Amino acid sequence: MPVGVLWCDFGGVLTPPVQEAAARVSAASGVPWPELYAAAEQVAAELGLHSLGPLELRVLTQREWADRLTARLVTVPAVDLGRWDEYWYADRILDRTLAEELRRIAGQGVRVGLLTNSVAEWERHRTRMLGDVDVFTATVRSHEIGLAKPDPELFRHADAVLPAPAGTRALLIDDQADNCAAAERNGWLAIRHRSTAATVARLRQVVPSTRPLP
Repeated sequence: MPVGVLWCDFGGVLTPPVQEAAARVSAASGVPWPELYAAAEQVAAELGLHSLGPLELRVLTQREWADRLTARLVTVPAVDLGRWDEYWYADRILDRTLAEELRRIAGQGVRVGLLTNSVAEWERHRTRMLGDVDVFTATVRSHEIGLAKPDPELFRHADAVLPAPAGTRALLIDDQADNCAAAERNGWLAIRHRSTAATVARLRQVVPSTRPLP
């Protein structure tokens, strides 16, 4: 069944790996990443969530989350973690090669959407990075709707926002295995993003071009 809709993740797919962003926060704050992550998990667990869930679902603002996070650290941060977004996005760049591949796919008549676990305070950085990238027919942001990957409801919501035309199916590009698995359970195809070259090669298999490629 051909692909009629392509949903692409943002962080870790259209950007360098999230591990690089985590390393920047750790370096700026002077707090080892394992300690930061453990504190974030404590904050999330107290709310019945996981990892950055309180931010991605807008249960807490970044300021509220950072205050709770800091209170659970042993190491005193060298910076205000309420400015987490500034360190997370410092020097991050958009993957122009993958963005151009999305443009090629849109030119094949496939509708392209952005499906992202997002944080309200981070959107200004994402907007700046995307710049002139105008391939997205729709954008679904977790913090705006209170649903995040890999929740099955998120994929059903995406289907309603941008339904695949009859006789086609949706495809997700994501760097997280559990998100890809959830997409497949929803009847989508999924590409686990590990490198730009591998993802582009796979996309050219599942969405072949009708004209010669550059």
